[in-house]
Amino acid sequence: MDIKLNNDNKEIGHGLFIAGLTILTLAIISQTVFVESVNTVLAQQQQQQQQQQQSQVEVEEEKEVGQQGNQTSIAHNAKGHESHQVIIFQDSSDGLTYSGTVTFNLSKPADVISFEEVTEDPTNATKKIWEVGDKKYVPNTLLKNVTNGSVNFNGSGILAHSTQDDVYTGSYTVNDTATRNP
Repeated sequence: MDIKLNNDNKEIGHGLFIAGLTILTLAIISQTVFVESVNTVLAQQQQQQQQQQQSQVEVEEEKEVGQQGNQTSIAHNAKGHESHQVIIFQDSSDGLTYSGTVTFNLSKPADVISFEEVTEDPTNATKKIWEVGDKKYVPNTLLKNVTNGSVNFNGSGILAHSTQDDVYTGSYTVNDTATRNP
């Protein structure tokens, strides 16, 4: 009987050893799976942060501007145009090009003109050039002699321009996107 008890104890011991080994193995596997899960979550968070940073850079490169206002015309600041009157819908900013739509209502007829900054001396002498301070712009007349309307534009800015020296008023809404020039 002692021999049978010893065998039973050995079997129980072996069973307990195998159960303990199984529990230890499962714990190691669970810990490995947990560590891998944590690493996966951390990698996903890092990837999301990188995507957010990339999105912020893209937003900085292209940004919706949009504005509205009511203005009284002012003297045009371009050389030789000082007696003309303008309402600036979208003023120029260094290194930005605007693309969008302006909707306006003016108290007197004017031309709607977009303008593009010129960084090199123009080789085409037939183009008009506006000199404002140390900058030069090429004007592009989009609408002539109008009091209201809506027009798409692309350029460094857009304004209403009257060759008369009579002051006028205007209201406008600009929906545009600013893109940084390369």
